[in-house]
Amino acid sequence: MVSNIEPASLELRKVSTAINQHEVLHDVDLSILPGELFVVLGGAGSGKSSLLRSIAGLDPLGSGEVWIDDRNISRTAAGKRQIAMLLQSFPLWPNLNVGDNVAFALRGRGLKRGEVHERVASELRFVGLHDFARHMPAQLSPSQRQRIALARTLAADGRLCLLDEPFSAQDAQLRERLLSVLHRRQQQVGFTALLTTQDRHEALRVADRIAVLHNGELQQVGTPIELYDMPLTRHVAEYMGSANLIDGEIELAGEQAMFRGENGTVIPLFDQAAKRSRTGTAMFRPHDLRVVGSDEEPFGDQIRFNGRVEQIEFLGDTQRYCIDLSGHIVWLDVQRQSTRPTLNIGDQVILGIDPAHIRILER
Repeated sequence: MVSNIEPASLELRKVSTAINQHEVLHDVDLSILPGELFVVLGGAGSGKSSLLRSIAGLDPLGSGEVWIDDRNISRTAAGKRQIAMLLQSFPLWPNLNVGDNVAFALRGRGLKRGEVHERVASELRFVGLHDFARHMPAQLSPSQRQRIALARTLAADGRLCLLDEPFSAQDAQLRERLLSVLHRRQQQVGFTALLTTQDRHEALRVADRIAVLHNGELQQVGTPIELYDMPLTRHVAEYMGSANLIDGEIELAGEQAMFRGENGTVIPLFDQAAKRSRTGTAMFRPHDLRVVGSDEEPFGDQIRFNGRVEQIEFLGDTQRYCIDLSGHIVWLDVQRQSTRPTLNIGDQVILGIDPAHIRILER
């Protein structure tokens, strides 16, 4: 394995770019710290690949600047940016075998033949393909070709490594293993990594910070906990995990701010400043709700809802219940080891929630 690498910092300043006169990135500001594993999360067409290609110099900037450390590389040729990148299409040299494809990243290093052979073998073991060095790319499955392309990218020892959906061709088990070993390697070696994915579970597992990209615009940047617990928009709330969302208006009853849902649900807002008659969306996670016994005394500022169980889903260690609250559906997650009695379809339930777990999002 390689020795520690001096990681690079990356900064994007008002980066915009267009393809065929269609803007795919709009005024993107982003700052990535040295040694950070940063994940850009977004759906198909959100602009993730365009963002990485713009950083690497493969797509021209419409406006803005890209900086690595204290160097403006906005007009630097792609081959001189000293960036290692795995493209989403994970191309390989078709006339070179697997071992030579990986060795291609080691050219110009002044390494002896034995050192190159040892490094190639190490990278192939890393992606679980140590017996495939003499295979040609045409003999490989898409999963294998993507892993070879990943091995070649990591062999380049870039201070900044751009990985565009590096596990998209892998089955669930391989994704889990590769994500884990890549995360461990990045922490041990110390390079700066920018990874894109559509899978929030991947992002939550390994990211130091996450940027949610939607229609070419950054919606929010923060740690996994910040984006999960404190989303700023409905899109971020839904992308980061299961969310209960109730649309409504914020009103003032004297000095008390109240959220009144379209279904009549009333939620007092104890810690959130609000303006009269402003629309918004109340958001809370399924695990923030709890079943309240009918004989329990009210306590503190806990909010209670009355509902009816409409549907039940089994999620492994969690049982998920679909609850009808006066015509609005919310989800309740209960850990299976909970001492609460099992609910059945048709049961009337009382749900409780701490208002601190309710976030009002702008609409």
